[in-house]
Amino acid sequence: MLRKQLFFILMLLIVYTPSWAEFNTASMYSNVEKSVYQIRVMNKQTGKKSSIGSGFVVIKDNILATNYHVVSEYINDPDVYTLEFLSTEGKTGPLELIDFDIVHDLAVVRAKQAMGTPLKISYLPKKGASLFSLGNPLDLGFTIIKGTNNGILSKDEDGNILFSGSLNPGMSGGPTLDEHGNIVGINVATSGNAISFLVPAEYLSVVLDRLKENSFSPVSDRFAHSSKQLRGNAKKILNKMLNNKWGGTKIGSFIVPAELDKSLRCWDASRTPKKDDLFISYFTRCSNEDNIYLSSRLDVGSINYEYMWLETEKLSPTRFYRRYERVNSSVIGSHATKRDVTNFSCHTDFTKIADQDFKTTVCRRDYLKYKGLSDMLFTTAMVGKDNKGFIFNLDLTGTDANTSINLFKRMLERFKWIK
Repeated sequence: MLRKQLFFILMLLIVYTPSWAEFNTASMYSNVEKSVYQIRVMNKQTGKKSSIGSGFVVIKDNILATNYHVVSEYINDPDVYTLEFLSTEGKTGPLELIDFDIVHDLAVVRAKQAMGTPLKISYLPKKGASLFSLGNPLDLGFTIIKGTNNGILSKDEDGNILFSGSLNPGMSGGPTLDEHGNIVGINVATSGNAISFLVPAEYLSVVLDRLKENSFSPVSDRFAHSSKQLRGNAKKILNKMLNNKWGGTKIGSFIVPAELDKSLRCWDASRTPKKDDLFISYFTRCSNEDNIYLSSRLDVGSINYEYMWLETEKLSPTRFYRRYERVNSSVIGSHATKRDVTNFSCHTDFTKIADQDFKTTVCRRDYLKYKGLSDMLFTTAMVGKDNKGFIFNLDLTGTDANTSINLFKRMLERFKWIK
């Protein structure tokens, strides 16, 4: 009889477990709703919103966190734009920017009044755990999206979280919570097909700790603050590459460095040889995929390098040289204009690399507002061969000039001539 009673109780527990999970999700919605807001960038002249995102109350009842890119228009042009919030009840009010982390796409703003109960930051749960993303998608109002934690992206230098849920425009800057209602990530981007990305909440903790130490005083010089963060991040990434153990790959008669870091990916782009080709060529390109957003028209942090080998048995030395000259060009992958950067200053010299003669050009241009940041373009081409050519290009945007020069030199030192 006792066994039957125990069996019956266990069956009841199994049957009612789903309803408890459903109840908790609904409770989370109602508990958190009043702590999540729409963040608006407003044009002062027209009084209309220029862009929107989401934000949430954290650490104090008048402090909200969001993404840097949500408020970037205001950060770059405070004379043109202003910030305000919109609550789920339709109330609006002004916001003041107090700090940001441009590298991890985070910003912290302050309201003049209490905004709700601060959400608590916690650690990311194990892979496969349910997560709940909150925000204001497409200006349609407050929404909660359930998804799954797929872990930290190992190739990503900053370790964003892969979230299997459909984030939409307007949800950027909103919180993603665990099953206990604690913040584990901040919505940042989507790739469609229910593939989205979150900034780990630990980076927000760093910003909040810094604010507490400074008594929540606003950043005084936004561009100096950005420059310091960007330059420090560039040096950290490049020094990490310099300290890595590099593999090698064969391109024509050279062995050259392959992937310098797990954040870089290399692809072959060689043409398929044909019988009537006048020459053969091999081409590989390596690049990172995590540029840092500065504004709607400008980003930095790209690292790209490429190797090209050309060889012919059909062209005369003169015709081969003309063809070789045409492919020996490199354009930096940046949309910066004269209002952002100085003109390129270039220096060309001839040098020996792997006991072969090369012509090497180094070009640099500096950012006007972001002091200490530069775009660097390196190109080196083998010379002195009648029917062979080899080109190496390296370009970096928004980087530290001296550290990037060290990287270029180190890569050249690893070149080996094999025949």
